[in-house]
Order: sequence, then structure tokens, then C-alpha cells
Amino acid sequence: MSRPVSVRVLAVAAALAVCACAGARAKRSETYGARKGLAQELVRRDDWSRAFALVDALYREDPKDPEVLALRGVIYREQKLFKEAEADLAEALSLAPDNAYAHSNLALVFDREGRGSEALEHHRRAAALDKRNAGYVNNLAFSLFAHGKPREAIPVFHEALRIDPTNPRIRNNLGFAYAGTGDFRHAAEQFSMGGGRAEANNNLGYAYQVASNFAQAFDLYVEALRLQPGLARARQNLQEVARRLGRPIPTDLPPEPRPPTEGT
Repeated sequence: MSRPVSVRVLAVAAALAVCACAGARAKRSETYGARKGLAQELVRRDDWSRAFALVDALYREDPKDPEVLALRGVIYREQKLFKEAEADLAEALSLAPDNAYAHSNLALVFDREGRGSEALEHHRRAAALDKRNAGYVNNLAFSLFAHGKPREAIPVFHEALRIDPTNPRIRNNLGFAYAGTGDFRHAAEQFSMGGGRAEANNNLGYAYQVASNFAQAFDLYVEALRLQPGLARARQNLQEVARRLGRPIPTDLPPEPRPPTEGT
């Protein structure tokens, strides 16, 4: 007689488990999925305040949704709340270990905190999980470069370009990696493919500046500003290297354009 009782107990337990799961799912409103999609779009647009309001409401509905936890972790990271970001992204991965988005964004938290080995581990995991995502591959390459491994980064940047060959961000990152190895010829080639002539000269100038070749950087910044007088980054960089060299800025350099006045 004991065996049927055990069967009945198991059946009741199973029914209760099903009810519990159904109850957990019922917490989500009919608009949950649509609101999550909107939150994802707001994060893509860097609209952090509106994104957080949506994500926080979604979290209250379902605190175990790994996608919502990952989104909130990204928002925390962008507000420099790194401990909170790490906690949310780590919890997302405990719920969904193969979530490439959470791996990639946790890696970016570790990059910002200078935790290179942990960052690279999660960048590699994200790139392995989503092999056709050029952004994840680029992030892995840039992390290698940022942590002092430019030679290792170069083939990974090329891998990212095979996925997205016209991406200017990847081109410019590859240019800086080449410059990091002392190969300024290939750096210049990549910069020229990553933007206009003025931007390319500014990027190459900055690469020379990082290498302490201030005279070469000075000339490139001047050329960038002759091509595009409104390029603020080049003007700021030129002022810095001019100060370091003790050289005056050329008097015939086109002045910085004035911002338009109201009503014009």
C-alpha cells in the first residue's frame, strides 16, 4: 500500500511545481516583451535614464530574467557603478551561462577596472558563443591591445574585419594596434580606410604622440586642421604637443570655426 501513496505524493509535488512555475510566469504583464524590446533599443541609443526606468520596472516583474539583469548591468556600468554592474551581469550568467551579451559586457566592466585576465576570459567566451558578431571579436582584440598585447590583437582585429569589412571603428583600432608594434606604415593604411583624411591624420598623429614622437605628431595635427579646421580633437592634440615641444602653433593655421549663433 505504501507504493501508491508515494506515487500520489510525487504527483502532488509535480503539480505544485507546475503551478509555481505558472505563477512565476504570470507575474509578467502582457506588455513585458514589448517593453523589454524598447529597453534594449534605448540602451543601444545610450538613453540611460529612460532605459533604466524601463529596466527597473521589468526587474520588479521578473528579477530572474537574465536579459533584464544584463541590461541593468550595462546601465550601471555606463554610470560607473562597477560593483553593481558586475553583480547584475554575474547573476545573469549564473542564470544563462551561454549569454554572449552578458559575457561581453562583464568583460567591459573588468576592462575598465584593469582586471585584464578576467576581461579576456569573458571576451573570448562572448566571441566563441557568437562567432559572427564583429563587435564581440573587436572587443576581444581591443582588450588584448589595451592590456599590452598589440601583436596578439592584430590577427583578431583582422578576424573582426572579415565579418564586417567596412567598419571604421575596427579599422581605426587595428591602426592603433599596428602603431603599438611600431608599424606606422600599416597603421596609416588602416587609418586612411577608417575615416576621412583629416581624421586619419589626427589618428596617426595621436599614434606618434603615444610613441613620444611629438614632432611627427605636430606635423600631422597641423595637416589635419588645414584639411578640417573644425576638428576639435586635432586642435586639442596640437596644443598639447606644441606645449611639450615648446613650439608655437603656426600663425597661418585656419582658426577654429565659431559656433552658430541662436536663430541662424
